[in-house]
Amino acid sequence: MGPSRISFVLAAVSALSLAGAVDPAPPTPKAPPEATVTVSAEAAPVAVTRTPAPVFVIEAEEIQRLGVRTLADLMTAVQPGAVMPTGDAGAQTSAFLNGTLSRNVVVLLDGVRLNDPTALSPDLGILSLTGIQRVELILGPASVLYGSDAIGGVIALTSYGRGADGTHGTVGVKAGTDALGGASARVQVAGGAGWLSAGGEALRQDNGFPGDTYHQAGGFLRLGTKLGAADLTAFYRNAGQTASTPFSTTGWPSMRTYQPDRETHARQESWGASLRWPLGPTLVLEDTLQTLSGSTGDPVDFTPREQTLRDFRRTEDQLTLHWTPASGFRLSGRMEGRVDSSHARNYYDPNTYAATPYRGEGHDLAGALELRWTLAEGLDWVAGLRRDGAHRDLTRLDTGVRSRVGSAEAGTWRTGLNWTLAPALRLYASAGQGFRVPNTVEFTLNAQATAQDGTAYPLLPERSRTVQIGATGQFGGHWEYRLEAQRTRISDLLAYVYDTSFAFPPLFTSHYANQGSIRAQGIEGALGWRGGGDVAYGWDLVLRSQETRDLDHNTDTDRFGTRNTAILRHPFFTAAASAFVQGAAWRADVRLAHVGPRYDINDTTYAVMSTGKPYRDLALGLSWDPRHDLTLALRGEHLLQPRQTVEDWRSGRYDTNGDAALVDGFPAPFPRWTLAATWRF
Repeated sequence: MGPSRISFVLAAVSALSLAGAVDPAPPTPKAPPEATVTVSAEAAPVAVTRTPAPVFVIEAEEIQRLGVRTLADLMTAVQPGAVMPTGDAGAQTSAFLNGTLSRNVVVLLDGVRLNDPTALSPDLGILSLTGIQRVELILGPASVLYGSDAIGGVIALTSYGRGADGTHGTVGVKAGTDALGGASARVQVAGGAGWLSAGGEALRQDNGFPGDTYHQAGGFLRLGTKLGAADLTAFYRNAGQTASTPFSTTGWPSMRTYQPDRETHARQESWGASLRWPLGPTLVLEDTLQTLSGSTGDPVDFTPREQTLRDFRRTEDQLTLHWTPASGFRLSGRMEGRVDSSHARNYYDPNTYAATPYRGEGHDLAGALELRWTLAEGLDWVAGLRRDGAHRDLTRLDTGVRSRVGSAEAGTWRTGLNWTLAPALRLYASAGQGFRVPNTVEFTLNAQATAQDGTAYPLLPERSRTVQIGATGQFGGHWEYRLEAQRTRISDLLAYVYDTSFAFPPLFTSHYANQGSIRAQGIEGALGWRGGGDVAYGWDLVLRSQETRDLDHNTDTDRFGTRNTAILRHPFFTAAASAFVQGAAWRADVRLAHVGPRYDINDTTYAVMSTGKPYRDLALGLSWDPRHDLTLALRGEHLLQPRQTVEDWRSGRYDTNGDAALVDGFPAPFPRWTLAATWRF
């Protein structure tokens, strides 16, 4: 956390010292929808309306208006029902994109993955938005571009880069209920010799329960220059947080315990460089080399076997060559190499029944090709192939014994057509495969089971097949619409198989196995309207119907099988409505989300549970620019959620109240109001 605080102070000092030397920059007008470019859906940037995939782009202006702190906050707002937080700020948060599992998501920072190799799925609650200029959400398989895990979709973060020539930036402060307070600063300097972008933020808040607090701090620095025709960028980022995790359910029968001294802390730090070098009129070389390190401390519970501390370091190089011999044809080739090392305590010595520290190592190598071809005016074809190979090694730190615990290979493909018939109508269809290579933790657990009973427990990659179709467009000069449908089938699903031998002394032979398959399918429709003159106004309505079914438990009595319980957290119906009114110096927003009844499995009895009631989330926002370089914003969040006491939670008083929790056993965030001031220079 030290470097992040230093970055924050340096950025604030730089911003304040430079503020008086420049004229205020006028606000940048918002780009029209047809000009929006995605940098993540394909190997090279392309207009959103020309790629055969559902892509959602959230720009810095919208991120600031939503007042979000972490990626979990943002995704909860833009994808209600697909993101499941286990509490307030800093809580474990999983994403179930397109109805798939939480481990079927890849999170990227400037094109390089952020997924923690010591975790089974990315935790959006620990990913700060410090220094993030835009977020892209790509729904559907993206393994052709990003390899393992990208079955359900990709969440791609893009950092602030070069700004307009001169010096400009922002300084902000915020305060709110539940002792919320924070500050942020960002500065961008650009000229003929190069550019600099730096900033930082710090925030703390109480989460409503006694002793339940959240602290966050982070900073970033990016530098860029030209070396002849090549663009060279160097970057550094550090973000961390500490959050209370006081809620736990243990025992038989189950008992809820509130322990405010239980904390989790997380930190991620990354640094590296990227190069973009035009080799000729038709060739462009891109290379990104990044080192990412992270550490997580989980709370100590009643069981001595719980993993307590884990950390990792990843070095990854991504080399891409684009060949564009004609304006309507591009061929991109990509090579990726990645080395992971991690330390954790979840390998158990059968002689001592104690957790043994180990170092896990992962080596991944991949090659991919992507073709984009404009077959006719407005008709684009995109196709890709990829091959990955990986192996995982384990070293026990107490004995120094090193062993190969697993290896896997996987190939994948994707193809799609995008047809822009007119500015008012776009049709697209795509099909492809995805895959997920077992990670170090899963291979390690199986190696432990093999050491116990001599039985081999091999693992294969999970595989998926997806079909997507969609239509988007405009009509009547004011209306916008979108209709999308998808179906995904995941096979060779990894399931956790418990040791049921009841041997004495006990055998630690619980392991993972490829067994089972699921099918996720859904349809989503959206309708929006924009109008007005000096006072603009508009509204949006999004409806989604979704089903995720365990195909191996497909009868009325057992279709919610215990082997793949994560699918039960999905809603079957979600609706969201939002509206705004905007004048020259002010704007008002309202957003209401309706998440249908969720199904879950009790952690101790494995009984299927459901509130039978929806979860509703209401947010209000009002912003005002008293002068051209100052914005004041008032925002209310989670306004329909009931405030609970510790005794309310222990007794389960609100367990049948749909608004009280998204995930059983973890209270939803309480209503909160925030007042923020942002100064632009």
